[in-house]
Amino acid sequence: MDKVIVESLDSDFSGIVTAPNGKKVNIFFAYPGDELTVEYVKRRPRQRSLRIHETIRHHDWNLVKCDVFGECGGCTGQHIDYEKQLELKFSPILESFKKDLGISITPLPSSKIYEYRSRMDFSVFPGPIIGQRQRGNFRKVVPITSCSIQSQWANDALKDVQSVLNQIPDVIWDRRSEEGGLKYLTIRKAQNTDDGILIFTFTEGYESHPSMEKFRNLCLASLKQESLLFCYNRPKSEVSASGRAEVLRGKSTFTEQVLGETFQIPFDSFFQPNPSGFLPILSFIKERLPQAGKNLIDLFCGNGFFSLLYGGSFQNVDGYELTESSIAIASKTFEGRFPNKSHSFQITNLFMSTDLLKEKEDATLILDPPRAGAGKLVSQWIRDFGPKHLFYVSCNPYSQKEDVSTFLPNYDFMDGILIDPYPHTPHTESVLFFQRKSI
Repeated sequence: MDKVIVESLDSDFSGIVTAPNGKKVNIFFAYPGDELTVEYVKRRPRQRSLRIHETIRHHDWNLVKCDVFGECGGCTGQHIDYEKQLELKFSPILESFKKDLGISITPLPSSKIYEYRSRMDFSVFPGPIIGQRQRGNFRKVVPITSCSIQSQWANDALKDVQSVLNQIPDVIWDRRSEEGGLKYLTIRKAQNTDDGILIFTFTEGYESHPSMEKFRNLCLASLKQESLLFCYNRPKSEVSASGRAEVLRGKSTFTEQVLGETFQIPFDSFFQPNPSGFLPILSFIKERLPQAGKNLIDLFCGNGFFSLLYGGSFQNVDGYELTESSIAIASKTFEGRFPNKSHSFQITNLFMSTDLLKEKEDATLILDPPRAGAGKLVSQWIRDFGPKHLFYVSCNPYSQKEDVSTFLPNYDFMDGILIDPYPHTPHTESVLFFQRKSI
C-alpha cells in the first residue's frame, strides 16, 4: 500500500495524483490535499491502475446535495465551488481558441446550478434497481431515489416507477440470464410547460410476454404522469428511448416552449437538456441575425429548433437532419407556424455526403452538430461554399475548434460566447459568429 496526496484538479473535475511509478493519474471525487491509500494493481499486460482503499478528506463536502455523489457516473463536480468549476472547464477552452485560432470568446456562468435537466436516462437492473452506471464500471448501477439536477416532478416520477417495479420485478431485463425485458427508464419533463413523458425501453419481442399485460395495467393504474410510452429495441442494444414505440397513455411527444415558440418533441429525438440554460446562446444569435435575410440554412436541424425560432426573418428555410421522425416534426411544425413561407426539410447524413447542400444567395447558416463535430465534409463545404453569415453552435468546443480551423481562412470571426448549461459536469456549450471574407 502507498499513500498519495491529491495535488490539483483537472478540467474534468478529477483530482491529479502522482502514482508510485511517478506517473500522473486522475482520480474522480477527490480534492487537492486529500490523502489516498492506494494499491498499484496490474489490470492487463503492460497496464496498471490505482485501486483506492481509503480516502482521508481534508475538504468539506458541504456543497454536495446528492446522496450518491462519488458513486454515480453523472455529476463529477458537486464538491467543488461553482466559481472554481467554471475556471477549471472554461480556462483550457478559452486559452486553446486564443492560442490556436486567435479567437477570444466571452464566458458566461449559469444562473441555476440544480434542478436544471429536462431529460434523464436511468438504467434498470434486477433488484429492482433504477439508477445510473457507476463511474468506471459500466456493469454496476448505483441505485438512485432522487437526483439533484432534475426537477421535483421527475424525482416524483422516479419514485412512482420504483414502486411499480417493486411489485413486478420480473419484467426487468437480466443481462446475464437474458430473461425479462425492461432495460431503461427515461424521464423527459419540459421546463416551461406542464408536459412530460415517461419512456420505458424493453428488449424487442418482450411486448408479447405474459407479464406485460399485468405490467401495463399496473402502470396505467399507478403512474399519474399524463404520457406513458413503451419502446422496444434489440436485446444487446444499450440505447434508451429508441426503437419501435407503443403509446400506453397520452402521446409520443412532449411540448416545450422557448422564447415564446412551442416545440413538439418526439420521444426519441434530441432536444436541449436545459432549454432555459441555453437562452444566452439563443439571444446571442437573435441579436446578430440579419434584419431581413433571404435564406436560412439549418444544418443538423433536429426538430427544426433554430428554423422555428428565426425562420420568420427569412424568405426561405432549408433544414437537414438524419433522424426521420425529427424531420417530420420539423416540417409539420414549420408549415403550421409559417404556412406561406418557402421551406424544405430533408433527411440526410451530413457525415457521409453534402451533395444535397446548395449555395444560396443572401444566406445565413446555423449549425448545431453532435459532440463529434460537423465533420470534414461539412467543414470543407463551409470553407468552399458557405454563406455570408455563419453561426456555429456546439456542445463540444474542442471538436468545434477543429472544424473552425478548416474554414476560418475564408471567414472573419466576429464574436462568440461560452456558457455552462450543465453545472457540476465538465460539459459546456458555445456559439461562434463568423462572416465570410470579401473577395
